[in-house]
Amino acid sequence: MDRGKSYTLKHFMAEGVSRSTIYGILQRFHDKLPASRKSGSGRPPSKLPPRKLATLRRLFDHKDGISQRQAARKLNCGLMTVNDALKKLNIKARKKKRIPQRTAKQIFDAKRLCGRLYGKFSKRCWIIDDESYFTLTHSTINGNNTFYTSNIADTPPSVKFSTKKKFEAKVLVWLAIGPNGVSQPLIKPSGLAINGPVYLKECVQDRLIPYIQANYDENYVFWPDKASSHYANNVLNHLRQKDIHFVEKEDNPSNLPEARSIEDFWDILKGKVYANAWKAENTRQLTNRIKLCLRNIDRDLVQRLAEGTKKRIDHIRRHGVIESQ
Repeated sequence: MDRGKSYTLKHFMAEGVSRSTIYGILQRFHDKLPASRKSGSGRPPSKLPPRKLATLRRLFDHKDGISQRQAARKLNCGLMTVNDALKKLNIKARKKKRIPQRTAKQIFDAKRLCGRLYGKFSKRCWIIDDESYFTLTHSTINGNNTFYTSNIADTPPSVKFSTKKKFEAKVLVWLAIGPNGVSQPLIKPSGLAINGPVYLKECVQDRLIPYIQANYDENYVFWPDKASSHYANNVLNHLRQKDIHFVEKEDNPSNLPEARSIEDFWDILKGKVYANAWKAENTRQLTNRIKLCLRNIDRDLVQRLAEGTKKRIDHIRRHGVIESQ
């Protein structure tokens, strides 16, 4: 018995079927069409003519500052038409990488000085030191800057928001890495900068030199960055007095973090410290967490990073820095 469309609609909507689906089936029944859709009976796919394809390539290929919605409006077509056309043109969206802002002289010197470093020390193992800051929270770590929800209104504020203090407490960590592992770290409260005297006493004398003497023979080179404290006269005099092989300042390229594998080490260590959106209540808790993660870090990973330094220097001496390739 025919009870009308309204009855049918209410019945199937109660079963969880969408309104548009029900009306579509009823319309097919009214038009005496079969229940199953005939292959090829849908709307023909929209394609851009060659002239518009060329325009699309000109808008997107090797360009930024353009969205697919903007292009769809310019070409008077649908968003999915633009999306499909870009796939056919093999044009993909890429995330920009952050690189240092270098002067023309730094770009020129990078290739020249990496050639000098490779020529002098290619047969030696590299020991690199650096310092980095750790805050109580770190929401920008991959995995910590996203969340999942079925209804954002029901998501707790602690999940959907990352709080940031204007002056958040943090600690400074210094250490050195090489093919034979990690040195003893220096962990200091924020605000206590590593100047020349601190670097000499607490980094070089107390940690770097014992690490080198315990783990390496003569076949090594120590590569500091060009911070003024690292090349202070008292530091250089002490390194020479202890017969430590190091990169002289005139041979050291400026602003070249991509050649220094310790930069990747910091990313890995911070990923472990702040895994699963971990947060510290205070600097003491943060310090203990950093020490725990350092004790458990994979020694083979550190070795691969340190041994990769030579390849990075070789690549730059051949091809230059990223922006000049």
